[in-house]
Amino acid sequence: MADVPNTNPFLDDEDVEKPGITATGENDIESQAAKTSDHHELSLDALAASLLKENFVLTALEFHTELLETGREIPRLRDYFSNPGNFERTKDEFGTASLHRTSSIQTFDSLDFARYSDDGGGQVDERVAVLEFELRKAQETIKSLRASLTQEAENELGSTEQVNEGVVTLGQEEAIKPMDKKAINFLINEYLLLQNYKLTAVTFSEENEDQDFEDWDDVGLNMARPPSLLHLYKDYGNHATPVMSTEDFHCQVELEREEDQKVWEEWTDLKSQLESKVADLENQIDVCKKENQSLKSQITELYDQRSENQVIYSSAPSKKHSISTNQDNDCTLGVDNSVNNCNEECDRTDVTDSVKDSDSKAKSVINGDQSRDRDISEGSSESVVVLDRNGSLDERSPTMTISPTSESTEDTSKRHLTPTFRKSLLDVCFHVSKDNRIVHEVSQIIGADRDHIITMLARCLPHIVPNVLLAKREELIPLILCTAMLHPDSKERDKLLNILFNLIKKPDEEQRQMIMTGCVAFAQHTGSARLMEELLPQCWEQINHKYPERRILVAEACGALASYLPTEILSSLILSMLQQMMVDDKEAEVREAVVRSLGILFGFISDTDKYTQGCELLWTSLKDPSERVVMTALHVFLPSLAVWADELDKLQHSLIHSVVRDLEELVKCALAAQKASNSTHIPLNESRFMNSMAALQELISFLYVSVIKTGPYSDRVGEVLHNVVDVDISRFPKPSSILSDLKVVCGDKDQLSALVHLFENHIGKEWFEPWDSFNWVVNNLIPRLLEVVLGAGLALPKIVNSLCRCFFLLSRTFGKVFVEKRLRPKFIELMVLTDEHTDHRGYAAAKQTSVTTCVVPVYAAGVLSAFNSEEDRQQLSQFLQEILCTLSMYQAPLDSLKAAFTELSSTHSNHELLLTVLWDAVVHTSPQVRATSARLFELMVKGVGENLISTRVFPALVTLGTDPEIIVRTATIPALGAIIENVSLVDMLDRVYMQFVTFMDDPMYRDEHEVNIELIRTLARVGPNAEPRFRDDLILPRLAFVALNNNHQQNERKRTEVALQLFEAYSALSCCFINDQLVQEAMLPGLRCLKQDMAAVAPEREEVVSSIIKDYEAKVEGSRSGNLPSSHGPEDVKSRVMNRIKDTTSKANISNIFTRKK
Repeated sequence: MADVPNTNPFLDDEDVEKPGITATGENDIESQAAKTSDHHELSLDALAASLLKENFVLTALEFHTELLETGREIPRLRDYFSNPGNFERTKDEFGTASLHRTSSIQTFDSLDFARYSDDGGGQVDERVAVLEFELRKAQETIKSLRASLTQEAENELGSTEQVNEGVVTLGQEEAIKPMDKKAINFLINEYLLLQNYKLTAVTFSEENEDQDFEDWDDVGLNMARPPSLLHLYKDYGNHATPVMSTEDFHCQVELEREEDQKVWEEWTDLKSQLESKVADLENQIDVCKKENQSLKSQITELYDQRSENQVIYSSAPSKKHSISTNQDNDCTLGVDNSVNNCNEECDRTDVTDSVKDSDSKAKSVINGDQSRDRDISEGSSESVVVLDRNGSLDERSPTMTISPTSESTEDTSKRHLTPTFRKSLLDVCFHVSKDNRIVHEVSQIIGADRDHIITMLARCLPHIVPNVLLAKREELIPLILCTAMLHPDSKERDKLLNILFNLIKKPDEEQRQMIMTGCVAFAQHTGSARLMEELLPQCWEQINHKYPERRILVAEACGALASYLPTEILSSLILSMLQQMMVDDKEAEVREAVVRSLGILFGFISDTDKYTQGCELLWTSLKDPSERVVMTALHVFLPSLAVWADELDKLQHSLIHSVVRDLEELVKCALAAQKASNSTHIPLNESRFMNSMAALQELISFLYVSVIKTGPYSDRVGEVLHNVVDVDISRFPKPSSILSDLKVVCGDKDQLSALVHLFENHIGKEWFEPWDSFNWVVNNLIPRLLEVVLGAGLALPKIVNSLCRCFFLLSRTFGKVFVEKRLRPKFIELMVLTDEHTDHRGYAAAKQTSVTTCVVPVYAAGVLSAFNSEEDRQQLSQFLQEILCTLSMYQAPLDSLKAAFTELSSTHSNHELLLTVLWDAVVHTSPQVRATSARLFELMVKGVGENLISTRVFPALVTLGTDPEIIVRTATIPALGAIIENVSLVDMLDRVYMQFVTFMDDPMYRDEHEVNIELIRTLARVGPNAEPRFRDDLILPRLAFVALNNNHQQNERKRTEVALQLFEAYSALSCCFINDQLVQEAMLPGLRCLKQDMAAVAPEREEVVSSIIKDYEAKVEGSRSGNLPSSHGPEDVKSRVMNRIKDTTSKANISNIFTRKK
């Protein structure tokens, strides 16, 4: 029974063990005692296991507690009760039988058995008991942690104090610990509350939200609460020893001066030796460092110059390691020898102990450098330097030295595995399908060189591109281009370039720029041969792509690659591609890109036979219906072709001649059509004329540079190049593009300044030697342009403006001297305006002279206003006064003078000059001149501000309105109407209204037919834009009165003229909102009278008047019955009237009057 463990908890161990004891002696007793102890431990463990197995948890807990109180602990029970997972049990896991309890057991001090009863239902109580036990264990753990934390805080606090000879000196202030911070915060908060700083205490508590100031235990220190802050402060003096002040006192002693002198000399000698030795060692260190740096640079240079036949190391680790180690030792031999020499020299020094200390320090420095050199040479984490078969240096990255076994394991491993077994072992570990493409690619990375990486990229990129988002595919452009540049196989390169051009379905402008930049880099890297063979075919394939973005890419690529292709290819293949796209493509954006590339292309073509083809393409682009294409041709293609034409000496006689000839043909055809139709209007092709004029304006800067470069002074440019003052660039007109800037065309600012200086000095002489290009401008270009000006006509303001702009650019570019000596005489001769003022009656009778054509505005706005000196402005003012008087005196048409005033009034600086000219005409003695000035004031009202209108224009009109001549007063009516249209000043408008009332109600004007016609015409123009009170109170009643009187007019001509003007006035006013009462009282009576006149003088317009009458009658009837027709309104009336007007001589005016004032 001795071997059977004690499983009965109610028997003592001694009762069980007694049968097993024999009287075999002392040794037997001791062995038996040991066995009994083991059996005792086993019996307790078995008992615990039995209790847990039978689910006697409380009994096991009581048993475990008693064992702990006796100092014995069973691991099984400890592990069980320390694991909370053993007590996470649902209600269903408990048995149905109730565990009855009794209060007789008092050994469980952690449980409150007063809550239990003997009537059952103790499942919840069991849970509570277990939780109480866990709480007690947690509290014990907290106490132990606090004790350890307190001890650590005390140790750290003691280490910060330094005690030196009884004086307490605190060390450097360190970072505060969390527990120290909490303790100090607690004391501070307590002090604030005691001193009644409640608000401060509250703020302090809010700023330390992570601390509970009500409980000292929250600090976390296992120590009693310290005294208050005031007590600590008062008690501080008891623990600090004041520092005593000390002083040094000298006493006289007798020393042996000779011995002292010897010691001093020895010490001085020793110090000198040490300093010399230290200097030598420092020099040696510097030499070693320089030599080390030199060796490193040599290694780097040799690595950069290594050949393509570098050694690719096999995967055998032992062989590679031996070669690498030997080569590393050879490579670092020079560095080691130099360092060892320094060490040997340092070892030979034999001086005092201090010298040896210095030597040891120097050796440590040198040995430190040596160790660093050895690290570099023997293979650091950055690179490993090796030698190839030819003895050259090689460097391998750590990522390139991949092998089955590492260098560290090679020295320690003594295993001898067969290659077959090793391969099979690795295959078992890396069991991947051999058919996987990516696995195959990854397996080829080991030992890969540049060519292998390029080929791998070429294989992988076609699989990567389709899986990349369209919005992010431009990120692949650098990778595709690099692979295409470096790949050795031409077929793979073609595939990659095809991927590049098809990478993005519809590349936008930024993406196209990325691809273009890559193509340029490809051309720079590969050269023209590969560019022609590989990149151009890709462009050719995309030339007819369905997406215009792709075709734009092709056009832009042709221009971007032009500078890298041979001129033969440019003048043949590239030019043919662009020409085909220019003719066939229907998208304006594609043609714009083609024109831009053509400009680049003709900047590099040298085949002179292609010049004519370039001119044809230029004219085609200038006639393009898209404005963007035309502007690109003017700003890119034309300047490029102009530079080439100047090189070929074809700028004047070919390019500019073609532009001027096109202008001449347009004018000639227009004049012929005018003569055939017997019309006063010249039917000029406005858009084509404007394009040709824009081209001529763009070529003026190139013409000027060509003229000044070819002068007889050209051989003296080098002499004055660096001595002349820089020309004022602001004197030249602002270029429309950077390519037409004079500095760019000429070369630089210094060159331009020298040429301009020599040119103006040369032509500024009283007599100078002309040259061919200068003569062509004076004798060919300017006369031909004047012929164009004479035939252009004044009906189209845009054409007048373009001609003025052209001569303005010509005058400002060629300079004031050229204008005074060559350009102004041409105009004066043409207009026959000399100082003697010859008789102009013959010209006035013809009604078509130079002073009645476009010459006047061109000369005034294009030549005389080009410069702003006082003399120039005086000439302009004098010219305008002469033209005004001449046209007025001989009653010539004022269209040319009005055009001149319109062009000049567009510049703010000319307003005062024009008003001065008109005021001089206001006080002129001739009524015709005063009447002309009144009509010109209408233009000034539209061109100047309200301030000038109120101070200069309106007073002049008031003066003219009181003129004794009726023609003068009549001429002021249109200007007064212009004030109503353009001015919002109430006082001025009231005075204008009063002036109109005077014209309408004064009996002296009632029979004045010209006054009535002018009034009706002006009211028809300003009626829709006038204030409602002016329209309702003045215009409508007066028009009805005029219509009634016109029914009784006996003169058929006057009746017809008034009726037609009334028709236009009522047509314009029909779009205005008029109340029903005014419709009945003014509109309908006037319209009925007008209907009678139309039936007599213009039956074709009677239907229109009848329609207006019906609309107003329907409106009135609808208002009376409360049902206003929904279709009636200003826009509806306008559409009805315009649909019924036929064969009206003033349709332009009628269409403009349906615009309300904003």
